[in-house]
Amino acid sequence: MVFLAATQMIIIIPLFEYAQFLFFCDLFWFPFFTFAVLLFRHMYKIYEWNSLSSRQFVEYSLVFALSAGLAISVIMSAIFLSFFWLEIITDIIPGEKSKLSFPRLIMGSTMGNWIQTTVFISAWIFLYNSITSIKRISDAEIRYFRAQHALNEATLDNLSNQLNPHFLFNALNNIRFMIHENQKNADSMVTSLSEILRYSLESSRREKVSIAEELAIIEGYIAIIKSQLEDRLHFELSIPEDLKNYLIPPMILQMLVENGIKHGIEHIQGGGTLTLSGMQDEKNVYFEIINDSPNTRTQKFVTTGIGLKNIRRRLELLYGDNAELKLSSSTDKFIANVHIPKELNE
Repeated sequence: MVFLAATQMIIIIPLFEYAQFLFFCDLFWFPFFTFAVLLFRHMYKIYEWNSLSSRQFVEYSLVFALSAGLAISVIMSAIFLSFFWLEIITDIIPGEKSKLSFPRLIMGSTMGNWIQTTVFISAWIFLYNSITSIKRISDAEIRYFRAQHALNEATLDNLSNQLNPHFLFNALNNIRFMIHENQKNADSMVTSLSEILRYSLESSRREKVSIAEELAIIEGYIAIIKSQLEDRLHFELSIPEDLKNYLIPPMILQMLVENGIKHGIEHIQGGGTLTLSGMQDEKNVYFEIINDSPNTRTQKFVTTGIGLKNIRRRLELLYGDNAELKLSSSTDKFIANVHIPKELNE
């Protein structure tokens, strides 16, 4: 309406006396315009014009704008010219009565209103289609991200569920061997295993746990393994206290420690050392797991193939490119490095 009023003022600058008449015309014109655009919106939704091609939509919109504009201009001319044509001829344009016939006045008024109304309806249609298109795109993006989030959650649940049987299988094998060698130690291992399984089941329902919680399960796992390996395993833990309240995906470090023992130290006749250390900078938390290995070229990461892919996939789902797992080796060492973004456990 503001744009319309401004346009009208520019048009009627030479005819100030005509301003009051046009003002009342606009007051009556606006309800017809409103009805027309509401009718378009109704047809747009009912007939799903948003699914039309760009060419079809332009054609339909143009036909509607021309038709509605013509209808409104004819109605406006019929209403106002039937009452005011004599005053317009004699008062507003003095001396032109003999030259300005009633049909010409109707034709000129109708054509002018038609063009003006068509332009305004077309502009409204353009704005409406633009806004609804943006809203549809936004809604589609929201639905996509929700679906993607649900898929990621399902994938993470599946990956977490893969960890529990794998860990349980190895732990039960260790207890089975220990039963025949030392029943007292086997009993202690069962107790430790129950605590570990409780944590494992609880953490499988969570995307992240504190580093302190993860270290607790590692210490329990080391206790079970030491019952079997005894002095052949030397475990060193170097994690600063101020690091333990940050978050990490559950079972990540545990699986790296397990891999170092099962595929490194267990194959060394005299045993070896496994070191887990951590540090931080402004943005990330870093972990390094180093284990002795009889032959780094033959050490593999989890014979079932689940471990490495599992860890990397979970890091990708949770952190994208902001987290990474790197494996490397030296002459007699196997090294796993992990870094993840810092996130406090609040």
